[in-house]
Amino acid sequence: MGLLRVFEDDDYQAEYSLLVLNDPAVDWPDEEPEIPHYRDRGDTPNGTFAGSGAGWIYADAPGLDGHLVRLELHDEPPPAGELHFDEALETPYRSSSGTISLASVTSGPGDQVDLELGDAEWFRVRIALRREDLGERPGFHPGFRSHWLLQFWPDTAVAAPVWLARSEAVSSSRLSQDLEAVLRWTPQLPLETSIPDLAERLLVSEADVRDGLTTAEQTGLLHFESKEPLRLTLGPEVSSCR
Repeated sequence: MGLLRVFEDDDYQAEYSLLVLNDPAVDWPDEEPEIPHYRDRGDTPNGTFAGSGAGWIYADAPGLDGHLVRLELHDEPPPAGELHFDEALETPYRSSSGTISLASVTSGPGDQVDLELGDAEWFRVRIALRREDLGERPGFHPGFRSHWLLQFWPDTAVAAPVWLARSEAVSSSRLSQDLEAVLRWTPQLPLETSIPDLAERLLVSEADVRDGLTTAEQTGLLHFESKEPLRLTLGPEVSSCR
């Protein structure tokens, strides 16, 4: 069938330079789910561009820009080849209420429902951003307009995030959160992978991956169970004392 529902907001105000989407009625079961790991830790890391979890999506959104946000629900993955954006990634998303709302950081998700997602609990979402340079206009300050497209579709085969487009260099501190996001959405840990595989998934250089892993280990986001082969798991390494 393809596209099922659409919501569009052409005057979104990005608070604290963040695009925020929340589940307006989060009601999780008491037990800690297998994924995403750290569901109830309370943080919402958005890494180098965007991040997702159980009931939340956060993305970098320059606060001085104008923002046009389009949310779409599909019944199957829409073609990725049609996207022409500066930044883009696909990531899992877990829904509690079957609805989602554009929200703000300080006032919370609010009561409004901006997009009905339906009865499915597990989704994949493609988050894409294109910046339009408005240039010099008589009577206006030069500036930019941010065009957002978030496409949701049901997907019970939860797979770790993958980056589709990047336009800016990455810092190791922000990339370390992307690396942790990959682990948070990996059902069975440790993750056995390689530097080239991570570079391809995150759309960065192998040198960037090494720097990001070093920072992530130093800050306790993850640790190495082994380096040959590369096996990664969440959290700091726990030393045993005798």
